[in-house]
Amino acid sequence: MSLWISLHLPFHSLDAVFPLWSTKGLAAAVLDQDQVCALTPEAQEAGIVPGMRRGTAVALAPDVLLRRRDLQAEADGLRQALLCLLQYTPDIAILDPHSLVMDIAASLTLFGGPRALWRNVCRSLKGLGLTTRLAMAPTAQGAWALALQTQSRQRRVLRPRTLTKRLDSLPVDSLPALLPWLEWIHELGCFTLGQLRRLPRKGLQHRTRPEVIQTLDAAYGSSTPLYTWASLPETFQQRYETLQRLEHVHAVLGIAHVLVEQLCGWLQAGHSAADQLVFLLHHEKGRHARPPSRLMLSLSQAGWRPDDFLPALAEQFNRMVLVDHVIAVELIVEQTCERTPHNPGLFPEPAQWARQENHLLDLLRARLGEDRVLQPRPVASHLPEVANRWTPAGAIVQASKHSSGQAASATHRTPLQNRPFWLLDPPVALDVQQNSPFYQGRRLRLIQGPERLESGWWSDEGHQQRDYFIAQDAQYARYWIYRQRASISARWFLHGLFG
Repeated sequence: MSLWISLHLPFHSLDAVFPLWSTKGLAAAVLDQDQVCALTPEAQEAGIVPGMRRGTAVALAPDVLLRRRDLQAEADGLRQALLCLLQYTPDIAILDPHSLVMDIAASLTLFGGPRALWRNVCRSLKGLGLTTRLAMAPTAQGAWALALQTQSRQRRVLRPRTLTKRLDSLPVDSLPALLPWLEWIHELGCFTLGQLRRLPRKGLQHRTRPEVIQTLDAAYGSSTPLYTWASLPETFQQRYETLQRLEHVHAVLGIAHVLVEQLCGWLQAGHSAADQLVFLLHHEKGRHARPPSRLMLSLSQAGWRPDDFLPALAEQFNRMVLVDHVIAVELIVEQTCERTPHNPGLFPEPAQWARQENHLLDLLRARLGEDRVLQPRPVASHLPEVANRWTPAGAIVQASKHSSGQAASATHRTPLQNRPFWLLDPPVALDVQQNSPFYQGRRLRLIQGPERLESGWWSDEGHQQRDYFIAQDAQYARYWIYRQRASISARWFLHGLFG
């Protein structure tokens, strides 16, 4: 089943020069070579029409805002839309500076069918600040024609027979390739594509160009043209200019969501994943300029879907305090990795549990901070206070990514027997009554031991001589205690607690 989605930006020139013009009710127009090429309804009510020269527009409506066309801003806007859509298919072709088309036939099963895919595309384009018009059809030119037309809002067609009926009723100017001969076609009495198709093909081709017949055949599905797919940049570095100074973290987070959508499209098209995202929050320029604020999102496992980044990103932004107004947000991905294939099965796999644990770990690190989520990392030592080391979880994750499997197996240690999970730092001195240790008024009875541990005089802790015992109180709670040896004032200490 062949199926295409076409994206058309009908007010792209206005969106690039006057962002959010539709919500502000601006009377504005865009000039191309001192002639009006795009205007708002308010400017049209003032008497301005397309093609009017600048001097005439100023004399007719002095209050109308006039600005030159920004081709670079238009190209950036179309590129942002392209990056967002790459997460649904890598086969995207740019038709003109305001339109593109995407082949979604191979993506229907993955995203749950045409309707679900349509909703996902609309959701991804929602935060770009562009006025979009989407259409779906079995052919690329047919989808483009449905996106360009304004006669009907029904722009989704799944069957070729229904597409033929829709195209027959569209005006001739719905196909841009027919615009150079539009006046001549109208003189023949043809105002719709259906009337144009009923003309003799040889005569129409002889009096126009072969592109006219080829465009008609491509729109109706009689031929399948070849498209040049859009190429991907080698690295991802995208900047989003804000429309105003942002003072709240939630507004900055909304822009970060848009950038993450574009990143996911880029990662999907390249079949890659990323585990480190760098956000630069740019502040004021000029005399009060200050360096941008830097926020780094590090994940335990590389991701490529928005849900892989957004939960942890939201937690990290909620902990952030803006030092100044934000005028631009930039996302940089310096390094990518190969995507780990995921084979869904009937029963949960160990890798699936590991992904869920890593996701929870990322949320905790983002909410509490890197230094507050610790992970045990034992050291090869017989002294418990030396062997028991706690390291930030993020540092262990990053170290494990760059270590080989052999090194990982070498650092794995079998848990020591008869050792408590929690050690006290420093050990707590115990009271002694009738040669028996007491803790919180309860007598401790020795049930196992001793285990003799001794360190040399050259160690940082000095010469330690201890006899460790497992003790139990009347409520059957167990403790790990030790008694000093070779000391005149030998005392008992509580060093650990059993679960």
